[in-house]
Amino acid sequence: MSGETIGMLLAITSGMLSLVGLISIFISMNSQHNVQRSREILWSIFTLPYKKNLFLEKGAIGQEVFRTFLLYEQIINEKNTFLRRIISFAQITLTFCGLIWTTIVGYLLKQSFSSVERSILLFCVILADIFVLYFIIKIFGLLTSTSKVGRLPTVNELLDADILTAGSNIITLASVSSQLKIVNSEIYIGFPIPFKNLMVHISIQDTVESSESPVEKNYNFDLVNGIKDFKKLDYREFKLLDDDYCYYPIYDLSAFEKGVAQNSIFAKVELLSKQGYVSTEFYFEGLLTVNNTNFVIYPYSFIERFINRKSELDPFSRYIKRSGKSIDKETEWFNTGKSFLALFDEE
Repeated sequence: MSGETIGMLLAITSGMLSLVGLISIFISMNSQHNVQRSREILWSIFTLPYKKNLFLEKGAIGQEVFRTFLLYEQIINEKNTFLRRIISFAQITLTFCGLIWTTIVGYLLKQSFSSVERSILLFCVILADIFVLYFIIKIFGLLTSTSKVGRLPTVNELLDADILTAGSNIITLASVSSQLKIVNSEIYIGFPIPFKNLMVHISIQDTVESSESPVEKNYNFDLVNGIKDFKKLDYREFKLLDDDYCYYPIYDLSAFEKGVAQNSIFAKVELLSKQGYVSTEFYFEGLLTVNNTNFVIYPYSFIERFINRKSELDPFSRYIKRSGKSIDKETEWFNTGKSFLALFDEE
């Protein structure tokens, strides 16, 4: 192999690498657009439960949650065939360049070089091949996934109420977008999408005076003693009734059958996960009978407690840090539920 041949091969690889550089700029711009759009949607998801006049339009929050999650899913899981072909072309080009460099160095190693020069050549080609493999497998491989490029949660991770990520408030989102559906004597809780790892408990109180406002009532927060009454919902076993919500049976109104005539019923639904605890209040009146009924009740207020936001501004996060607890064990605290109050009992 002559010097002119080696020079020509190196010139070819230089041109191919320049082309790969231009391709990389195009891929980065395209990926950055999807990442930025996905991040904006993610921010809107996290701020949904705190919109002004949230419960004025009955059922609107559920429709908004479904629409936003669907849009996020479409962007995150977008399959751009043209972009994948460009990435494959760049990977093949880099592989070809690596082969040329290895061939040239292999030829030069057969020449009469000193051991030091041979070691330098061998080290350089190995290092170059490692960089080529890294770009082929790691860099260009990740560019096909919007979630990996932007370090954004996948759709399955976003639906999981046990995953502790910065700003994640899926349990609150599930709570405010929920609705109760009464079919005959059965109460179902419904969500616009199948959230994962939710524990639910409902308490029903029959208010004798229908005009009495449930907002003024005082219901004690006793999570430690009530944790055993929570039921874990299996997101794979939801039911479809007469709409697109995911429904789970959680209560039987038969016990109130004799006492609900012209009375109002106040329901408090508590949701629990590793992200925290949220209670949502429902109020409905004029229930003449629990038989032959089929209607929906929407929430009118919610309360968050011990939501893990992983922020220096969050009081609960600061309290955990001040208590000297190991961050690696936080999932164990949230899993038991009792740990919420156990932290405060130590004071």
